[in-house]
Amino acid sequence: MPRRSPVGPRATGTRAESRHPTMAAEPAGEARNSTVDRALRVLEAFLGEESQIGVLELSRQLDLDKSVIHRILSTLVARRFIEQDPVSRRYRVGLRIWELGQRYLAGQLLKDVAEKELSRMIAAHPYATAYLAQLDGGDVVVISTIRGPGPINLYMDPGSRLIAEHTTTGRTLLAFLPPVKADQIVARRRQAGGSIREFPDLDEVRADFASIRERGFGESQGRYSPGVNTVAVALCDQDGSPILSLSVDYLGFPETEGLGRILPRELQDCVRRIERLVQASGPETES
Repeated sequence: MPRRSPVGPRATGTRAESRHPTMAAEPAGEARNSTVDRALRVLEAFLGEESQIGVLELSRQLDLDKSVIHRILSTLVARRFIEQDPVSRRYRVGLRIWELGQRYLAGQLLKDVAEKELSRMIAAHPYATAYLAQLDGGDVVVISTIRGPGPINLYMDPGSRLIAEHTTTGRTLLAFLPPVKADQIVARRRQAGGSIREFPDLDEVRADFASIRERGFGESQGRYSPGVNTVAVALCDQDGSPILSLSVDYLGFPETEGLGRILPRELQDCVRRIERLVQASGPETES
């Protein structure tokens, strides 16, 4: 990760490179009256205490005409997001909602397991900090920061956002995307601007992606910030697409000499343990 200072015990990305998304506002005007927004409001109504709701109740609660409610419910039933009780004729949450909830829980489980494994690993490395991060378009966003022991180490706040191709972590994630998709993401991010650094030649970036894929990890020594070294690996799904990155930043001190040779293997072992633990903890499926 770039732009960290080893001077103090806590240093974050610079404002020019770090952007924090704002809270989404309530939809207004045309957006609030859109079909999609109305359908989402119907789904949100099922977050209440009642397990089943009728058309009249939804109409009164949402201040929408019964015909509108009925059309929305018919679509949601057809898509299995909502079910209709054959006896009471009232509506309840459907299978698709449960499936989405399981996806969310799986993501939380992945993050929890990854944090525990990274914490265990980084505890043996003074002057180092571990990060979980993920891609958001052409940016990389820090999800978790885990500081190692030592009087001085690096720190970036969770939520910090940086241009992906300007970081070892971001390049490692981009490298495991299909090359055409990675090129598209990089091109769109460059068009958006907002970088205090010049963008390198695209062929150079592509060559770096190929090198990362071949090695299985990304690494840099003072490339983005003097005195700061980084090793990063990607945790991918079953299709090989990157989900999260696991990375370690460490200061170029005599005490950290040799970490560049040790960390790639340790991070890759960490990824394998995370995959096994998540698979073992996943919900059982009926055959």
